[in-house]
Amino acid sequence: MKNTFRSTALVLLSSGLLVTGMASQAFADTASDSADVVAESAGFTGTLSGEVEYLAPGKYIVDGQAFFVSTETEILGGLYTCASESAGDVGNVECPFDEFDEALAEGMVVLAGVEVEDGIAESITEFQA
Repeated sequence: MKNTFRSTALVLLSSGLLVTGMASQAFADTASDSADVVAESAGFTGTLSGEVEYLAPGKYIVDGQAFFVSTETEILGGLYTCASESAGDVGNVECPFDEFDEALAEGMVVLAGVEVEDGIAESITEFQA
């Protein structure tokens, strides 16, 4: 009877470690994938246009290209973020980073043109589809 208890305990303990190990590996793979996307943003220079997707605070992706936002980034909203009555077809209202970031983190769909230099957005300008 003692051997049966030990065997059962050993099997349960082993399976628990296996499940924990698999969950840890899945988390590590997800974190690694996110890090790869952000690492690809380093050094990119160009113009992006499309839906801005939230990765993390100050880190976004447009059309598969990740980029960062700095305190120097000019964000012109008024259509989706920082809503304004005076907005036309493109954003013309200066939008604070915190408000822009919060809207994206909450899942708001934002279409924008983004000017990126060395992986950091110089400007983000919302537009209508």
